Amino acid sequence: MNMRKVVKSVLLFVSLWLAACSDSGEEVVFARFDKNGYQFSPASLQGTIDYLPTMEPLSVRIMSVDKDLNPVDTIDLPIDSSDRWDRKAFDLTSQDVRYPVLKIVTTFKDGEKSKKEFSQYYRLNGSHYSISLNIHMSLVAARVEYLVREENFDFSAANDSALNELNEIFKVYAKTIGYSSGNNNVDFENLMPYIFCKHEVSDSAFYENYKKVRESFAKNGFVESAIMVDAADTWLSTFKRVESGVKGKLSYASVSRDTAVGIKAFEPGFFGLAYGMHFPTQYPDSVQIKCKSSAYDGKYFIYDTYDNGGFDSHWRLKDSLEDSIGICIFETRSIVMYKGDEYLCREESNIWEKNVSQKELLSGYYQDCGTYYEDGSVIFVRDSLYLCECEKSGSCAWNDKYAGKEITEKDTLVYAKALDIKASRKLGQCYSSGYGDRKIFDSLYVQCIGRSWTKIDSLTYYLNRCTKDRVTGKHLGVYYGCRDFADYSAGDTVWTEIPAPVYANEPCTEKQVEKIFKDSLDYFICEDSGLKRSDSSVVYKWRKMTPEEAIPPVINNDTCSIVPFYNLSKKIYDGKYYICESGKWHVLSEDKLTVPEKAGDLCYVDLYDTVKRYDGDYYRCMALNMWILIKSENAVSYEYRDSIGSCDTLSNVGLLWNEKTSSLWSCVKSGGKYQWDKIELRGRSDVSLPDDVELSRFAGGTRVSTLIYAVDIDGTVYRFSAPTNSGVWYLNGIVEPEE
Repeated sequence: MNMRKVVKSVLLFVSLWLAACSDSGEEVVFARFDKNGYQFSPASLQGTIDYLPTMEPLSVRIMSVDKDLNPVDTIDLPIDSSDRWDRKAFDLTSQDVRYPVLKIVTTFKDGEKSKKEFSQYYRLNGSHYSISLNIHMSLVAARVEYLVREENFDFSAANDSALNELNEIFKVYAKTIGYSSGNNNVDFENLMPYIFCKHEVSDSAFYENYKKVRESFAKNGFVESAIMVDAADTWLSTFKRVESGVKGKLSYASVSRDTAVGIKAFEPGFFGLAYGMHFPTQYPDSVQIKCKSSAYDGKYFIYDTYDNGGFDSHWRLKDSLEDSIGICIFETRSIVMYKGDEYLCREESNIWEKNVSQKELLSGYYQDCGTYYEDGSVIFVRDSLYLCECEKSGSCAWNDKYAGKEITEKDTLVYAKALDIKASRKLGQCYSSGYGDRKIFDSLYVQCIGRSWTKIDSLTYYLNRCTKDRVTGKHLGVYYGCRDFADYSAGDTVWTEIPAPVYANEPCTEKQVEKIFKDSLDYFICEDSGLKRSDSSVVYKWRKMTPEEAIPPVINNDTCSIVPFYNLSKKIYDGKYYICESGKWHVLSEDKLTVPEKAGDLCYVDLYDTVKRYDGDYYRCMALNMWILIKSENAVSYEYRDSIGSCDTLSNVGLLWNEKTSSLWSCVKSGGKYQWDKIELRGRSDVSLPDDVELSRFAGGTRVSTLIYAVDIDGTVYRFSAPTNSGVWYLNGIVEPEE
C-alpha cells in the first residue's frame, strides 16, 4: 500500500481517537489534523490590526468555516493595545476549531452609532501563527468567496489566485502590511485601497465605496475603471498648492483628514493607472488627461521642478490662472499682462505675482545693470525705457532719463535698441525667429538682422532685398524680378513687374513657342517678341493672353488622347462640362451626366473603386472614368460606414438590424480589414435559437467581451460567440429570468 495513504489513514484514525468523552458526557478534543497531516486544532493565533491608525477597532471575531466558507464556530476576542509598535493586536490561545480555515471579522466604529466590518480568511497549517489584518486581505477575502462559491475553486487555489490578482493592482504583499501609529512614510501601495474607497471624504463615504470596490474585485479580479476614475477625481479634488516653508515656493499636496496618515503626496502611478495616461521620465512641460469619464478630462498636469533646499520635484494640476496666462514653474522667468493686470513669474519661484513694484520688477525679471545687462543695454519696464550706464570706476545703474518719454529716430543712442526690445516683447527674440524674418510692428516694418529687429521700408518688407540668391518676389498678386530679368527691364537693384511664368521659372525659347501657361487668374503664351539682342538673337517672351484667346480646357494643356487612361475623361470649367472623345475635347450636355457628375465629382484614375453617396444612392468610380450605380443591398455597408463609422475606427460593435435587407449587420474582418457585413445567427446542438423571437430583436445588445455578444429580450439574456473574423455567430447560452 502507498505509504502516503497509510499515513493519512492513521492520521484520520488518530484524529477520531483523540476525540474522547468526559465523565460528564461532553466531547473533549485533544487534536485535529487536516488532510495533509498538519495539526490545526487546538489553534493559537496572534495578529495585528493594520488598518489606518485613525480607524478605531471595536472587536475581533474568529469563525471556523467549512469548505464552502460557511461559519461553524465563533470566538470573540478582546483587542490588546500593548503592541510594541503601538498597534492594536489580538491573541487566540489554544482554542478548538472544527476546520482549518478561519474567517476573521474586524469591527470598527463608524460614526457615533454605526459600525463597519472587514473580513479576511486564514488557513491554519502549523504550530505557530501570526497574521496581519488589513484592507488588502479583506478585498482578497471577497474574491476568495466568489471563486469558491461561484467557480468551485478550493480554498488554497482561490486564495493564491486572489493574492496574485490583488498584487497586479497594488503591487504589495498583502499578507504582511503594517503601520505604525502616525507614520507618514508608509508605502503608497499600502495606502492605495483607501484612496480607491474615498476614505479622505468621510467614514460613510469610505465604507460605501469600500463595498463597491470589494464587489468589483470579487466578481472580476480587478477594480472597474469607472470606480478608479471616480476615486481619482475625488482624491485629485483634495489637492491644493500649499506653503512649502520656502518663500516664493508652493508645494502640491492633498489636504484632507488623511493627510496626517501619509495620504498627501501626488502619486503619478496612481493617476496614470486611473486615467490611463503615462507620466514620462523625461519630463515635458505638461501631459493631458484624456479620460472622457473624468471630470478633469482635458486638464493638464505640469511638472514643477526645483532642485534646492530639499524641495521635491513634482507633478501638479495646472491651475485656472495658468490656463489663462500660462504656467509659472521654477527656472522660468516671464511677464504677462492679463485683464489689465501684470503678472510676474520669477526664475526662483513658481507663483504668479500680481502687480509688483517697479523696483521688484527690475530685480525680479530684468536683474541687475552691470551684471546680467552690460553698459548701454536698454530695457522697458511698464513701457518706460531704462538705460544701463556704467562709469569708469565700474559702478553701474539704470538711468531713467527716458522713462515715460516717446523715443524717436532722433534719439540715435537708444532708438534702435528700444525698437528691438519693443518688437521682441511682441514678436519674440530676433534670434528665435531666424535671420531675415520680416514682421509688422506698431505700423512699422521690421526685419531680423544681426540678432536685432531693425526698421525697413515696405518694399523690402514685401519683397526682401534683391541679392544673387533672391531675384524674384510677389506682392498683392503682382510678380517682381531683378538682376536676371533684363529682357523685362529689370536692373541689379531695381525690382520690376514680370509675367507669372517668368516668376515660375518657366522657359520661353523657340522650343516653347505657343506653349500655354496658366496663372491663378490669367493665361500666358510664349511667342517671338519681335525684338533682338545685340548679338542678333531673337528675344522670346511670355505674353498675357486676352479672355477671348483663353479657351478651356485646351488652354490648360489638359491631355486628351484615345488611350483608355484619358479617353472619356471629363473636365469642368466655369460650370461647363467637357469630355475627351477620340483624342479631342468636346462639350458634354447635361442630359448625359450621371448624378455624381452633376454634383461636380468626376471619375478619374486616382478615384477608381472609390464609393460615394448621392441623393441616398451609392456610386462606384469604374475603370472607364464612369460612375456606376451600386445595387441597394450592396450599399448597406457604405450606409453604415457613413452613418456610424468605419469599422477600423470602432470597437465592441454589436448587432444592428437593417430593414432594407431584413438582416443583422456588424463589423467583420475580411480580406485583412474590418468592414460592415451581414451576420448570421445559428444555434448549436445543445442550444437552439428560439422560433418565437423575431430576428430583428437580437439587435441592440452589447459585447460583454471581445468575443461575446449578449442581448436581453423580455428578460431573457441570449449570449453568442461573436468572433470578429466571421459572419456567423453561434448561440452559446440562454439565461432566463428568475421566477
